[in-house]
Amino acid sequence: MSLESPRVLVVSHNVFSNSGNMGKTMMRMLGGIPPERLAQLYFHQEIPTRKCCLHYFRITDSDILHSVFTRRARYKKFEEKDIDESVMRSRTDTGNLAKVYQFSRRRTPMIYLLRNWMWALGKWKTKALREWAKSFAPDAIFLAAGDYAFPYRIALYLSKLLDVPIIMWCADDFFIEPRRNGKLLRRIQCRNLLDLARKATERSKSVIAISDAMQRDYEQLFGFPVQTVRISCEENRFSLPRDQRSGIVYVGNLGIHRIDPLIELGCALRKAKIPGFETICVYSGEQKPETLQRINEKNGLSFCGYLAGEEVEKLLGRSKFLIIIEAFGKEAVCRTRYSLSTKVAESLRSGACILAYGPQDVASISYLQHYQAACILSSAGELPGAVKRLCAEPDAYTNYVRTAMQLADRFHNAEKIEKMMNDILQKAIERVPKTDMEVNKE
Repeated sequence: MSLESPRVLVVSHNVFSNSGNMGKTMMRMLGGIPPERLAQLYFHQEIPTRKCCLHYFRITDSDILHSVFTRRARYKKFEEKDIDESVMRSRTDTGNLAKVYQFSRRRTPMIYLLRNWMWALGKWKTKALREWAKSFAPDAIFLAAGDYAFPYRIALYLSKLLDVPIIMWCADDFFIEPRRNGKLLRRIQCRNLLDLARKATERSKSVIAISDAMQRDYEQLFGFPVQTVRISCEENRFSLPRDQRSGIVYVGNLGIHRIDPLIELGCALRKAKIPGFETICVYSGEQKPETLQRINEKNGLSFCGYLAGEEVEKLLGRSKFLIIIEAFGKEAVCRTRYSLSTKVAESLRSGACILAYGPQDVASISYLQHYQAACILSSAGELPGAVKRLCAEPDAYTNYVRTAMQLADRFHNAEKIEKMMNDILQKAIERVPKTDMEVNKE
């Protein structure tokens, strides 16, 4: 993007980062916007570690809970001087805060109800937030859509206050599958969430999908054109030749029941006893004790801890095989049907051969299968045979790697995606003329 890039206020749960998946993905989506023309309002207990954005405003659950009981607002602002890029991990939630975060990950209808209720009662509509937002003076709001109602309400409030459009980006499905398959209370919550999403995009008519499947279904849902923008990824700077690579690894989170197919693969590999491929090395920031207990030698898995930024790139660049997994259960399929994760783009660029295992109607698996960019496993028991064959047949291994690289160049090129995002933002801004809208100044 040029110096004429629009000024964009991002409203999201997570902060821009080089570690967490969402933070990393957002940073890549908006990477072409100059740092001084980006601001972010976010809600997680994280600290900014990236100067891709120079204006941060944080309101956390603990801030909101404090305000419910004291009626005094809490928040924190970060400017360029407050950002230390040498910090490897943005997460700061430990102790009780970490327990609260793990509790909220369960995502039951009652947890949704309680958290949204807490934010409805809490004090976030403050003079400090209004002054910060007006001082930045954005041309548009970029809403990273989620499954809680309060970020939509906050984005709508700021949109009216500043008289700017909302561009909504969807990295997961929060509107279709939960309404079809959730319990009654959850279906009601999702209908309300969809109403908020429609209000948010009413003026701009701008929704960004992360996959073609989502784009197709969301066009029907919202009644206007939706654009697919995939996650960008630069070439791997540490990519080694095939004969210098070793090991089989999984990198990423283990939520949405991904631990189950990973154990299936690990057990199959352990039984096969292939020299150099006895276990799957698991790199994750997973903290749930019950999940960590299942990552053990008995299950053919070796937990290697958390990696961030450049260390992930180095690992992918030296690994022979990378695992992409999605769980098979009904709940997991509903949550991942449209998702195309950051690790897919990184894996395509890695120079390693991708081994993919999961339901074929989930976006990440179908995407890799459609473009023949990975070795698709129809069962966990196929893993040992695939590893042996691809080690014995260099041409087959190289063909998967070459096809993956070509797919990355076609759909995950940073320069192309920056241009697409610039066009989307500019069109949304042009579509919504300035008005004399009033907003409650309380």
